[in-house]
Amino acid sequence: MAELAINGGSKARTREFFAWPDYDGRELEYVEEVIKSRVWFAGMRGADPGTKTEEFERKFAQYHDTAYGIACANGTVAIEVALRAAGVGVGDEVIVPALTFIATLSAVLQVNAIPIIVDTIYDTQCIDPDEIEKAVTDKTKAIIPVHYGGFGCDMDTITDIAQRHNLIVIEDAAHAHGAVYKGKKTGSLGDAATFSFQESKTMTAGEGGIVITNNDELAEKCIQYRSCGRHKGESWYVHYVMPVNYRLSEIQSAMLLAQLERLDDQLKTKNENAHYLAGKFKDIDGINPVPGDGNTNVNGLYLYLLQYDKEKFAGVSRDKFVEALNAEGVPSHIGYPWPLSKNPMFQRVKEGAKGCPFTCPYYGKKISIKDQNFPVTEKICSETVVIPHQILLSSRSDMDDIVAAITKIKENAGELL
Repeated sequence: MAELAINGGSKARTREFFAWPDYDGRELEYVEEVIKSRVWFAGMRGADPGTKTEEFERKFAQYHDTAYGIACANGTVAIEVALRAAGVGVGDEVIVPALTFIATLSAVLQVNAIPIIVDTIYDTQCIDPDEIEKAVTDKTKAIIPVHYGGFGCDMDTITDIAQRHNLIVIEDAAHAHGAVYKGKKTGSLGDAATFSFQESKTMTAGEGGIVITNNDELAEKCIQYRSCGRHKGESWYVHYVMPVNYRLSEIQSAMLLAQLERLDDQLKTKNENAHYLAGKFKDIDGINPVPGDGNTNVNGLYLYLLQYDKEKFAGVSRDKFVEALNAEGVPSHIGYPWPLSKNPMFQRVKEGAKGCPFTCPYYGKKISIKDQNFPVTEKICSETVVIPHQILLSSRSDMDDIVAAITKIKENAGELL
């Protein structure tokens, strides 16, 4: 008789884990304030004094130890806005990691710059500074390190490389709200940083994003690119840069103010549960949390990342293990299936002007992303198991259910062959 739920056996767990998105009376109160105020629009430049958006920008930036916040429609355009504000454009190269969401790269393409993909570090799944150093050319203008899963990148080495080569550093912190690297908040370590508030993120208003920075000139340019190219105090119809509307709404800002208020408590709970699970997994050969390099004091824990060794599970593939774990009642997935270079969009790049920016005459080089290989990222993509962050907001007994489900699968792995 089958023991595993995937084969018809009883589930290890039948109760639901912590529900996401999370909300309480604060979201309802703040949104009601906005609705009743009839001020649903944050103003000509996107954050007029007295608006919820202005309040959220200020508090989010302060929380991450920076001076300025520029709220945007989503995390992808936040990266684009930061790049444009930093002067990145045609003919420039921007170094990005092979392991990240496509937005890190597509934002570079949106400003007609060239993404240069480099490999990652196995123990953190973050960008490898040694590979950054190798990739720098006379065309390199910026680096976008991604604090993957909530781990902090090796920002000391990255900023050293940037200073020696006069490069801009824009932290992609979409996974790292509130994370702390060597005693400093992620987002405060480069020239600028971007965050996402898409529904799955650790703070959410369904969609949204923000750029934070300590550079007043960069902040002003971000505001202009976010808000139709307008200058402070001038006419609605006067535009100084590309007139695009990437503003955030007052209702979203109200929700994010409430989300920010509970972030510290949620990070504490998640990090405590992650530590507890790590201790339990020491008794299950073949499942190990991604260790990190010891420099992330508070993990943002957007993803709880596990390394799976199929040889310790009777040769059962990682994908089959994930399928079995879901069947047992523990939500999980495989994460990114491949490095960025393997995405279909790079398999057939058009020639001439239609293939820009890769075939742009102002670039003066040829590049074929589809032919590039990233062995460390390939290994990560082949063996990572991801447990969504909200699961770590559940109770300690819920953590025990995760351990029990994995133990059950291992003990009955032969059923999956």
